[in-house]
Amino acid sequence: MFVRVRPWVGLFAVLAATGAAPAQTVNLTEEVKPGDVFRYDLALAVDGKLKVEREGKLDAVPLKAKAAHAFVERVDATDTRGGAGRVLRHYTTAGSESETGGETSKRTLGTDRRLIVAQRSTEGSLHFSPDGPLTREELELVAEHFDTLCLPGLLPGKELKPGETWAVDSEAVAHACLFEGLIKGDLTGTFVEVKDGAAVYTITGTAEGVEAGASAKVSVSATGKFDLASKHVVQLTWEQSDDRAQGPASPATEVKAVLTLKRTAVAEEPKELGADVRAKIPADGKLPELLTLLRYVDPSSRYEFVYSRDWHVVGRTKDHLVLRLLDKGEFAAQATVSAWKKAAPGGHTSPEEFKKVIATLPGWEPEAVVDDGTVPTDAGRWLHRVVIRGKQDGVAVVQIFYLLAGPGGDQVAVTVLARGETAGKLAPRDAALVNAIEFPVRKP
Repeated sequence: MFVRVRPWVGLFAVLAATGAAPAQTVNLTEEVKPGDVFRYDLALAVDGKLKVEREGKLDAVPLKAKAAHAFVERVDATDTRGGAGRVLRHYTTAGSESETGGETSKRTLGTDRRLIVAQRSTEGSLHFSPDGPLTREELELVAEHFDTLCLPGLLPGKELKPGETWAVDSEAVAHACLFEGLIKGDLTGTFVEVKDGAAVYTITGTAEGVEAGASAKVSVSATGKFDLASKHVVQLTWEQSDDRAQGPASPATEVKAVLTLKRTAVAEEPKELGADVRAKIPADGKLPELLTLLRYVDPSSRYEFVYSRDWHVVGRTKDHLVLRLLDKGEFAAQATVSAWKKAAPGGHTSPEEFKKVIATLPGWEPEAVVDDGTVPTDAGRWLHRVVIRGKQDGVAVVQIFYLLAGPGGDQVAVTVLARGETAGKLAPRDAALVNAIEFPVRKP
C-alpha cells in the first residue's frame, strides 16, 4: 500500500507546486540612451508581382528581390518616448538585387556614403550622409530597410505575464510598415513565453497607410526576442504581406516580404562612429541644405545635378531622364531631361531652331505662348525658356521648355509638364531643377 501511495503523493506534490507557482512577469520595456551602440544584420527576401497597365489591361509582372544590410548604429539623441530620436550609422554592407519580368537590377551604397544619419522630427523621418548628397538609389537603400528606431516602440513598455497582449503603438506601426501616414493600425503584441533568457513575443494584425502618395494595406506576422539581461530586443522575424496601389511615382505591387533582424549591443565604441566622425554632424541640428538634396550623375557623364527630394526618378533611357514632382503626395509636375546635340564652345542652338523642335513633339497641340525669352543664369551658361499652354494627348496642360548650354557647348533640354490645376504649385521648383544642372569640365 505504501509503495502504491507514494508515487501518487509525489505526483500530487509536483502538481500542487506547479499550480501554486505564479506565471513569470516580465517588464517588456526598452530604454536607450545617447552613446548606446548596436550592431545590426538585416536580410530581406521579397516575392510577388508588379501590377502594370498595358493597352488598357492590368498585367502582372513577376517580382523577386533580396537585400542585405550590416551596420553599427550609435544613438545620438533620444525622443520623448525614450526611444532613439537620432542615430549615426556606418554600413559595411548595403545592397539589393531584384528581378522584374526577366530584367535584373543591382544596387549598392557608395563607399563614400557609408556614414548615414537617421533622425525623426515632427516633419517625419530624414536620412542623410554628412559626406554629401545621396543618390535616389542610395537613399532607398538606407531609408527603406526595416526602421530600427521603432524597435523599442513595438514593445508594450510595461510588465506582462505570458499570454497577455497589448495594442502596438500607432507611431511604431507606421514606421515599421514604412508608411508616411497611418490610416488604420490594428497590430497586437502577445507575450508568449520566457525561453533561454529571453522573452519571446509575437506581433500580428493588419494596417493601412499611405506612402509616396499611394495607399497600402499590409498584414503582419512577426516574432521577436527581448533579452532579459540586457533589456534589449535582440532578434526579430517580420513577415509582411503588402498590397500597394499605384501611386504618382510608383507602380502597384502585391508582395510578401520576410525580414530577419539580429541585434547585438556593442560595449566598445567603434572607430567608424568615433568623436572625430561625429564632429561632421552639426551640433545645433541645422543641416546645410546640400545634405538634404539628392544627386544625379548621367551614366555617360554628360551632365549632373542635385535636386529636391520632392522630385522622384520614374524613368530612364540612354538619352532621357524622367522625374515626377510630388506635392504632399500628389502629382504636381513631370520633368524630362534630354541630352541635346553639342554646339561649338561658347555657342548654343538658336531659340528659333529650338522652338521648331518643340512644335513637332508627338501628341502636343500648342494653343498660346505665355512666355518666350532668354533668362539669367550663371557660370557662363546660356538658358532659354518657352512657356506654352496647350494640350498633350488631349489633356489641357502647361509646358515649360528649357534649353541650357554650357560654356563648352554642352547642352540639355528640360521639358516640364503640369496640368492646369497644378501649374501654380510648380514655381520656382522647375527653375531650381534646371539651374542646378552642371556640365563636366573638359580637360584641354
